[in-house]
Amino acid sequence: MTRSARLLRLPAAVLLFLLVSAGLVRAQSCSFTASDVVLGQVDVLGTGPTDAVGNIAVSCSAFLGLLSSIDMRIHLGEGAGGLGGGLRRMTSAGTSTGLGYELYQDAARSVVFGGSYGGHGGQNLRLTGSSILNLLTGSGMNVPVYARVPAGQNAVAPGNYASAFSRNPLDVRVDYRTCNILLLCTDRTATFSFTVRAQVVPDCRVQADDLDFGTVGLLDRPVDATSQIRVTCTAGSSFDVGLGYGLYGSGVNDRHMQDLTGDRIGYQLYRDSGRTLSWGLLADGLATTSAGSGTAQSFTVHGRVPPQATPRPGAYSDTVVVSVTY
Repeated sequence: MTRSARLLRLPAAVLLFLLVSAGLVRAQSCSFTASDVVLGQVDVLGTGPTDAVGNIAVSCSAFLGLLSSIDMRIHLGEGAGGLGGGLRRMTSAGTSTGLGYELYQDAARSVVFGGSYGGHGGQNLRLTGSSILNLLTGSGMNVPVYARVPAGQNAVAPGNYASAFSRNPLDVRVDYRTCNILLLCTDRTATFSFTVRAQVVPDCRVQADDLDFGTVGLLDRPVDATSQIRVTCTAGSSFDVGLGYGLYGSGVNDRHMQDLTGDRIGYQLYRDSGRTLSWGLLADGLATTSAGSGTAQSFTVHGRVPPQATPRPGAYSDTVVVSVTY
């Protein structure tokens, strides 16, 4: 006696419905995480921008055989620092001026990474078609976020600056739609968070003009001349301007110019027009103190060649180092 096995056969439409249902369950979940965008130290007195790159990691669970498409749009708002001067802003405790920056979709930093929510504007980033196929395997993808702090922000004071992008939908929002082969689609939203960070460091720039006493015959009377030192330091930074003793001097009251034969002419440098306050180094207590504003400040050097024995005719010179301590 033989026994025959009976197999349960399901209609093809029912089997397809079950598989599609299972696929839909797996296709609905996408997760998003982002690294902080760390711009590091920013020299606001510099002539070039400061750039950095962050990353948004996207991963979706999907049943590749039955999921036909994902259409995704990532929106970024202005962040907690707000807006100013046409840029996003980072803020720092104790400072009133924010640090301007911007986020971009491309390495050339030409397409502002924005969105349809909040007040920043710009363009949302759309991911669809071939650019998102690797999400279907669950391996995920990385979306770069390109940041830039433009130059020319001299008025920004030193400090640690930041702007947080929270899970507030006005700061960060992802709108995405998943559709299966039967064109049954599901719309979802998601958020994530990250922070843009930078540190503005104190810095100074200095330029100095030559001090020229001109052409003189006999040194039987004082010979005076002036020149300018221009110092630019970050806003709020305290700094001191000191002058060295030159190549042939040994102290604040012993500076000399020399010619090719070795003959010398003594001279002095002063901080005041009356030529009573000698100008020396910070260690001498004879430097000039000021506070940075982010713009150039001018300091006058008052020079004097006192009466002395006149050496042989020649071209006399010296090199004095300007030291800015901040």
